[in-house]
Amino acid sequence: MSTSNSSPSTPAGTHAIVFGGSIAGLMSAGMLSRHFERVTLVERDRFPDGPQPRKGVPQALHIHGLLTRGMDILAGILPGIREELEAAGGEFLDVVDTVASFGAGSWRPRFPSGVKAASMSRLLLEWVIRQRLQALANVRILDGREAVGFQTSADRTRVTGLQVQAPGGGQEETLEAGLVVDASGRGSRMPQWLEALGYPRVEETRIHVDVGYATRLYRKPRGFEPGWRSMALAPELPRERRLGIVQDIEDHRWLVTLGGWLGEFPATADEAVFLEFARGLPQPHLYEAIKNAEPLGPVHLYRFPHHQRRHYERMSRFPEGLAVVGDAFCSFNPIYGQGMSTGAMQAEALGESLRQGVHGAADRYRRRAGEILAGPWALATAGDLAFPEVEGKRPPGFGLMTWYGNRFQQLAGYDEEALRTFARVQHMIDSPAAMFSPRMVLKVLTVQPGKAAQTPGPRPLAASSTRAA
Repeated sequence: MSTSNSSPSTPAGTHAIVFGGSIAGLMSAGMLSRHFERVTLVERDRFPDGPQPRKGVPQALHIHGLLTRGMDILAGILPGIREELEAAGGEFLDVVDTVASFGAGSWRPRFPSGVKAASMSRLLLEWVIRQRLQALANVRILDGREAVGFQTSADRTRVTGLQVQAPGGGQEETLEAGLVVDASGRGSRMPQWLEALGYPRVEETRIHVDVGYATRLYRKPRGFEPGWRSMALAPELPRERRLGIVQDIEDHRWLVTLGGWLGEFPATADEAVFLEFARGLPQPHLYEAIKNAEPLGPVHLYRFPHHQRRHYERMSRFPEGLAVVGDAFCSFNPIYGQGMSTGAMQAEALGESLRQGVHGAADRYRRRAGEILAGPWALATAGDLAFPEVEGKRPPGFGLMTWYGNRFQQLAGYDEEALRTFARVQHMIDSPAAMFSPRMVLKVLTVQPGKAAQTPGPRPLAASSTRAA
């Protein structure tokens, strides 16, 4: 296992703490190991010795997507991680060529796009990253400890450490540090802790979408060769609300997720309900793929009530020595797959903010993080705000942008350049501005709506498909 860790010759400080062992927390710890002599990662759960689920991350059993930009950042933090993920069974597949994708009422063309993304379970991803951190000489993992508050300077303008204890009570311990990073997720108690220190309540934006989904693990049927590695059946928003995804993961298995918006998702973990929901998708291919596949476990349910963005970047006062990353800062509708990658971008920004030292890094970071989150937030919420039932402030020009977005999706149903552009924007390689280049605007204005329907999709499976042994 590679253990390279090109730390700067002049560290920004002696000790940094990250509390929360999320993907964003793991990446932040890896980044901070380059800037501090020592890093401690504090996690309430006991980490399993392998790619196994844990109580604090119930969503880990569902499909996750580490976008191309997020993977590039991770590989920069932990060189060699791609090869280690592949050695553990993960793959990096072309997101256009290997995915049978149905969206905007038609099948998308398939061709080598040059955009590759991780195809593996979150459990495997988290396990391999954690192994790499454990191999770093200056990183200590302290699991089975819960963060319960801060230690601060006398005037409360600087956080100087973290108070921890065993979950549920016990002797408190104070860990001193030059920087403390909150990666504890959307349930973070940071707003309350800051108020207790005399800081104003952080402004928060919520957009209620009532998203839910059900996921089940399957073994691929013997002899199954449909010509695709993964499948995505997306609804025409806002007319339709249901989606289905098959993700090819390690050990010849599928993760299959069925869900939707505004209550349109499997309500129970019942096999018959799961299959009937799959049967009701706009195309039959997913249902036919799984109806005779071998289940490898029960159906798992997950609910996501609302987008949640805490605007730490707008606070007029904020303590030195403190940063917030991942879902603790901004939690997106998981259907759009942006969470882990925006967490990676925040970890990268945290490293950039430390180049000038710890002093002022907290303010530099939170303002930069606010800028980073603006684009993904606009993209994710735009789709959800298209539902008339979803309450939230529509930005100026929202109707025009929705019209343009719908036309662009129609164009991507038959135009390879448009689909490649969309894939690069979706995976955060290019900014959304790429969709508004003069060439793209001309194509969108002259789109041929019926042409996309001519793109052939994968053939449905024969009804005689059999379960794997």
